[in-house]
Amino acid sequence: MLLHSFLLALVVFIAAITQSTSGFGFGIVFMAVIPLFWPYKECTVLSMITCLFLQIITIIRLHKHIKWRMVIFPAIGAFIGTFIGVHLMININPRLMNLILGLFLWALAIYMIFISKRVHLKQGVPTELSMGFIGGFMSGMFAVGGPPMVAYYDSVIDEPLTYQATIQTYFMLTTLSNIFNNFLCGNVTAKLITPLCITLISCLLGTLVGIKILHKVSMQVIRKLAYTVMICAGTYDLIKAIFL
Repeated sequence: MLLHSFLLALVVFIAAITQSTSGFGFGIVFMAVIPLFWPYKECTVLSMITCLFLQIITIIRLHKHIKWRMVIFPAIGAFIGTFIGVHLMININPRLMNLILGLFLWALAIYMIFISKRVHLKQGVPTELSMGFIGGFMSGMFAVGGPPMVAYYDSVIDEPLTYQATIQTYFMLTTLSNIFNNFLCGNVTAKLITPLCITLISCLLGTLVGIKILHKVSMQVIRKLAYTVMICAGTYDLIKAIFL
């Protein structure tokens, strides 16, 4: 149990640094490791609540850089997608979920590396609603809703602090919706209190380290980090789906 607690704290610390620099990745890193020794559904809720804490910290530190106009419509789309994703998650085989997620992350990484420079996503309500819906659905189903919104915000924002502040504000709204839907489904239980005490402290430390790094890097570095996280996570999920 002590070893599990140490691993939980370490994984959350790394996940918090990843998200607070690249804009996403907490759920990917967390869900790649913690379900190995914790029930999947409990891991999903634990990831969401801890990530909400990270988002609040980031928003407090970077609130002056938030582009509110670019948050509202993606959040509306995400609320709908999250509701559907959470309720589908209850009945889908975990191996199938890993396969779908792995294929999606690889496809999105290939798009962002080789195609996105030639295809500029147009900023507007239809695009924002669509990307928000896809992100919300993935968040509800896999606790990994970041990649679609990374693709969108990466296309329309060129300043690292604005990118980070805006995307974490969006994530905060969708995470609140996600936690509420999990509460309705009975997935939020008292068993999460003890691990939450560990994850919140570790998350705070990782987030503060990540924000310090963010002030020193360019948007190009952030993009490369985001692509790397997607490819590694996609590969891991495919291996789990096929061989484990």
